[in-house]
Order: sequence, then C-alpha cells, then structure tokens
Amino acid sequence: MNNFHYVGVLLDMLYGIEMEDEELEELGLLAWGLIGNKNTRLYRTRMCIDPKDNSITLPCNAFGDGGCVELVTAAWEDWERDTNKDWYGDYNSAIIENQIEAEKYY
Repeated sequence: MNNFHYVGVLLDMLYGIEMEDEELEELGLLAWGLIGNKNTRLYRTRMCIDPKDNSITLPCNAFGDGGCVELVTAAWEDWERDTNKDWYGDYNSAIIENQIEAEKYY
C-alpha cells in the first residue's frame, strides 16, 4: 500500500507538474478503484438473524488476516415502513422495491 502523496513528489520532480493534495488524492483513488489493487474478499452466506437483539454471528474467516468487515447486506430491499401518511407504512414502495429485486434476480 503506497502513499498517494509520493506520486505528487514524482510528478513534480520528473515532469514539473504540481497538483493540490485534494486533487491528487481524488485522482489516486479513482485510479486505485480502476486497477483493482485492493485486498478484498467477497463472501456469500446465508444466516439467520437472532431475534433477541437483531444480530448475526459472522463466519470465523470473515476477518481474514487481521482485516475488518466493511459491509454486511441483506437479500431484500428496505421499504418505507414509517410514513406520515399511512399507519401501516408505504405499501406501494414495498411492491416497487420487491419488483426491482425480482427483476435483478432473474
């Protein structure tokens, strides 16, 4: 993992190009995302939510070599359960979200 600011030093020394730190970081992050030099792993698993505290137990290999979990997602789309319009939530948004997910699935 290299520091993006080192690239700024090289640009100045080799090509005479000076950039603001924010611009250099933005370009570096864009390039980083495109070249795929990331140490990530994607796991897909099915697990049940503990009804007592709405938690899940992650698999033992989820943290890898001292890493961290960045994101845990669910297989359904969240719809607007609380609205100031209806007592039971926005049922139309549930229909739309489920339709979108069904089309993506198939």
